[in-house]
Order: sequence, then C-alpha cells, then structure tokens
Amino acid sequence: MFLGVLLVLLVGGRAILFVLHPQNDTALIVQALAESIKASKEGRPGGVMDKLSDNLQLNGENESGNQREIARFIRDSRPDVTVDDMTPVVTGDQATIISPVDFKVSVLGVNQDRHLKEVTIIFRKEEDRDWLIFPVKRWKLAEVHVSPSAIADLMQP
Repeated sequence: MFLGVLLVLLVGGRAILFVLHPQNDTALIVQALAESIKASKEGRPGGVMDKLSDNLQLNGENESGNQREIARFIRDSRPDVTVDDMTPVVTGDQATIISPVDFKVSVLGVNQDRHLKEVTIIFRKEEDRDWLIFPVKRWKLAEVHVSPSAIADLMQP
C-alpha cells in the first residue's frame, strides 16, 4: 500500500512539475549533446547510445544496424569531440546545429586530431520512455552530415 501511494506521489509530482515548468528545447538539446560528448570522452557508450536515434544516419546512410560497433568504438577509443557552436536552430520537432568540430581519438595507439570545418548535426524529438514505462518525447541525435573528404581524412593516420 505504501509503495502504491509513493508511486502515485512520484508520478503526480512529475506531471505537476512538467506542466508548471516546461523545459526549454534549446537547453535540452545542448544538454543532450554535452552529456553525450562527456560520456564518449569517458568511454561510456551507454551515455551516448541513449542520445542516439534508432534511425541514426551519417551522410544519409542508415547507421542503426551499427550500434554495437559504435558502442565498441566509444569504449575502446574514447573520442574527444568539441563542437564549437552548440546553439541549435529549433523548428518544430527538429533542431539543427551547424558548427566546426574538433575530433581527437586514439586508434590502435595512434593519436589523431582532426578539425572538421562544417558539420551539420540534426536532432529530432522522438518517442522514448522514462523508467521503462512513462512515455515521453526526447531530443535524439538523428543525423550527422560531414563532407566526404572530411570522412576520408579521418581514416588517414
């Protein structure tokens, strides 16, 4: 009985807070990006994977089947990503960030530093769950666009 009352209070309190203090989309997007950058630098793939869309695309190619490889890369390489301008332009349920990005990674013991002049990062508001049961909408990283020459440069030692 006590557990049921506690659950009702938690759910009710959360609903009241959400209605009284709606969250700012820009702040939520910047927070999601900052948290995922921090998690990748620390080698915590879970902190990054939570922020990725199930339909993630890189330059128009669907990367959703590569989640295991993405997680392994984050865990093993601990990429350090710096997005110079994290200010999103929000249009409805989509937000776009266009910014230079610095990318530092260690692959097979070789440190690589790259500067990408223009990266387009697109977030979308997608269905998700809080505590596995409460439906919510969250900003998720849906698309990344980088010039093909920049991707080729990333593969060079």
